[in-house]
Amino acid sequence: MSGGAHSVTGGAARPRGGAHAVGHPRELSPGERRVVMLLTNDFVSDPRVEKEAVALIAAGWSVTVLAWDRAGGAPPREERNGIRIERFGPRATHGAGPKALPLYRRFWDAAAARVRELAPAVVHCHDMDTVPAGLAAVKGTGTHLVCDFHELYRASRVVPRKPLVGSIVRGAIDWVERRAMKRASLVVLAWEGMADRYRSRFRGPVVVVDNAPDLARFSPDPEPRGARPFAVCYIGQKRYTDSLKLLIDIVERHEDMTCLLAGGGVGADEVASHAAGKPRVTIMGRVSYDEIPALYRGQDCVYTLYDVAVGNARIHMPVKVMEAMACALPVLVSAGTWVGEYVERERIGFAVDAADAAAVEEALVRLKDDPALATEMGQRGRAIVEAHLNWEAAAGRLVNAYEGLARAGWRRRRHA
Repeated sequence: MSGGAHSVTGGAARPRGGAHAVGHPRELSPGERRVVMLLTNDFVSDPRVEKEAVALIAAGWSVTVLAWDRAGGAPPREERNGIRIERFGPRATHGAGPKALPLYRRFWDAAAARVRELAPAVVHCHDMDTVPAGLAAVKGTGTHLVCDFHELYRASRVVPRKPLVGSIVRGAIDWVERRAMKRASLVVLAWEGMADRYRSRFRGPVVVVDNAPDLARFSPDPEPRGARPFAVCYIGQKRYTDSLKLLIDIVERHEDMTCLLAGGGVGADEVASHAAGKPRVTIMGRVSYDEIPALYRGQDCVYTLYDVAVGNARIHMPVKVMEAMACALPVLVSAGTWVGEYVERERIGFAVDAADAAAVEEALVRLKDDPALATEMGQRGRAIVEAHLNWEAAAGRLVNAYEGLARAGWRRRRHA
């Protein structure tokens, strides 16, 4: 890691050789600027995907999202913010691991068939688990394939912890990745921590599009803290339950401290059960992206401690950290991680060992007892966001990369 705060902005897309062009391609006409995005959730709420789609629509592209509605509870067809949304099955549950592979194959087959009917200029795969459908859809065509990796999939919680099974799954993921790198026209990454890996594996342009906050949507609370208790919040999917239960226990020991835990996730019931009967702990379920900015009002610190045994936790930039910075709030993050080094270097919060309960409590108490320090940390974070770590800048990098695809035209008409 080097370069200070600018290291998280990713920079422009970087062509690295990669003679994908065949013949003499022509630029796409306005009517050909069609994108189909593939997604393995129901797209009821996926802020990153929605923000990218809206940015492309504003730049003159049409966008259709094909989403996997595993529960079957969302409308099969919908239009939202100019995005055409189509949802289909099969019915499935999250978290089934390798046993869900037959269901994934059914979704991949259905999605690939629908893409071929829509005949877009670009197929945009969100995360590695949609790439098999994207590869099938573009085979033998001149369609561009965009691989948009929200996380390093081989290091994610999807991979089983058992050594033998995990090794087999990682091998399969790596095989899919190698195929994708040979066929893709563009790689998009959600954070700079993955960039070295893909710049060494992909010969084409790589662009980092941080899931950064919208400056107009996320802003500092104009109301002073006053005499109320010190408020700590966690807003996001409840997966790492040990750290959230630790926060609940700390708040229970300090009468001048409260916490808000908002969001769904596989650990939501466990967290809610642990919080039962604790009046200074507020539990909320799944919240929409539009609801999130208001939840930061009246908060004093954003709590973002993860299990660093999960590979992605060591290298990713949590969205919650960027939202906290935009709202001028200090953050508490896990030490021994990319974001931990970033937070300490920029002096926007504290990095602590999530397994050291005393260290976590000490950091929270220090922020509680020193409002001037907390304010300074928050203001430094806001200044970074205003300078470059915001959605306007990130969207500009995505749009510029797509303009490169438009200029290239149907680049892979043969030998695709």
